[in-house]
Amino acid sequence: MPDGSTQPNVEAEATNIKASRYTILVPLKHARHLAYNTVSQSFSIWDAADMVLWDDLVSAKTMAFSTLYRGFVQGGYVVNADASEIDTVRANYNRARHNDSHIMMTIAPTLSCNFGCHYCFQGLDKPLTKMTPKVRAATKAYLLDQIEGRKSFHLTWYGGEPLMDMDAIWDISEEAIKYCDGHGIRYSSMMISNGYKMTVGVAEKLKKARVAKVQITLDGDEATHDSRRHLTSGRGTFAKIIDNIKAVTERRLIKVSVRVNIDGENEAQARKVLDILQAEGLGVKNGVTVYFAPVESVAEAADACDSCLSKTDYAAVETRLQILAFEKGLMPMPRMPRHLGLCTAVKPNSYVIVPNGDLHKCWDTVMDSNLRVGSVIGASRKRDDVTEAMWNNWSPFENEVCRACKLLPSCAGACAFKFVHNDYASGEAGKLPCPSLKFNMTEQLFLRAKARGFVTSDDWDQKNSPTVSGEGMVTGTRHTLDSVGAAYDALHIA
Repeated sequence: MPDGSTQPNVEAEATNIKASRYTILVPLKHARHLAYNTVSQSFSIWDAADMVLWDDLVSAKTMAFSTLYRGFVQGGYVVNADASEIDTVRANYNRARHNDSHIMMTIAPTLSCNFGCHYCFQGLDKPLTKMTPKVRAATKAYLLDQIEGRKSFHLTWYGGEPLMDMDAIWDISEEAIKYCDGHGIRYSSMMISNGYKMTVGVAEKLKKARVAKVQITLDGDEATHDSRRHLTSGRGTFAKIIDNIKAVTERRLIKVSVRVNIDGENEAQARKVLDILQAEGLGVKNGVTVYFAPVESVAEAADACDSCLSKTDYAAVETRLQILAFEKGLMPMPRMPRHLGLCTAVKPNSYVIVPNGDLHKCWDTVMDSNLRVGSVIGASRKRDDVTEAMWNNWSPFENEVCRACKLLPSCAGACAFKFVHNDYASGEAGKLPCPSLKFNMTEQLFLRAKARGFVTSDDWDQKNSPTVSGEGMVTGTRHTLDSVGAAYDALHIA
């Protein structure tokens, strides 16, 4: 029965109950089910007797509360019959989205990069500009103005390769940290980097700048990675990146999140990089974790993605790799997200600042000044206001597919870019917003249950347990090109 209590007990005589629309059941062998509720985040194993109670309630639609249902109520699997769950989820989402006490900013001090990755959203013709002294000063002034009165501030360094302009990082970080410390504001920071320049000396400065984690991409073993993520000169980068990761984590200077980009050609090579990381003694125990992401064509500058996987195919590959990464100590116990789509793009008080001072809402628009929403050094254009309004008007609750989805509390629409600027993306992987979780949630839940000792591999029913089967998906309806296109059109008409 449920192992978490998130709702108060309900008096029996006065209350009618109903099954929560956000409960997901995973059929297992031996008449058992794995249950998860995406609102309460309760996680349980139900036996045959539990399922009889559940089926009776689903059939009746509502019934008077009985103490037999107390555990279901405590876990959030059963709610008050008069409750509007969608309104509760919407209120929780809006509270998180419009939380003015916390602010997130992303700064790309340069869009220059020392790598020549073929799938880069910037393409191969990368700009060489860095922040001028004028833009840097304006950026610091803008940040301090935005931080004022907040309780917490998170800064992400992005690019290009942000370590191509270290002076801007040290300068801006010092100013922001000094202000936050002086005004009782919690400060945190992370970086997206290719890792090539992250030597021990640089990591020591990053630690001083309170950059706690750096995300670094490795796309397979050395041969595969170097064929995809080489220097602009063509020289390989894998060996140096591995050496850097080992050196900075051995000294406990910084945590590293290794991202492995997956397409239809490198699953075997992704497995090899897990072997290499394990052989080098790296893993969760010393601050190195791995996660996987699909290669997608989400910007006009990116090369056509001939090898991109479909949503369902990627989810299957991701599941296999996650199991292996967890077994090798390279991934913590899987946890379901809450409001996955709450990034800078949809939070009204959060922005991306690029080298010329332009403000953007999304990392994927930084190469196109036409898609900016303002500037730290000049007045807004009328077009800026229109673009920002589209981001602010977008909501997962405004389209039927998201609104009806069991994963809405976990997903929150996932990628707003694929609604607001859907014309920029190409192919199913690029245009459709549903995350891999939509297609492998039961597999992820089972991995968590197995890690906690609730189940063993023998409990998985290959016919009935998978998220995607011949009868459809346990998680419900997915977005189609038509449904996401309609959401895009509605935003642009408005």
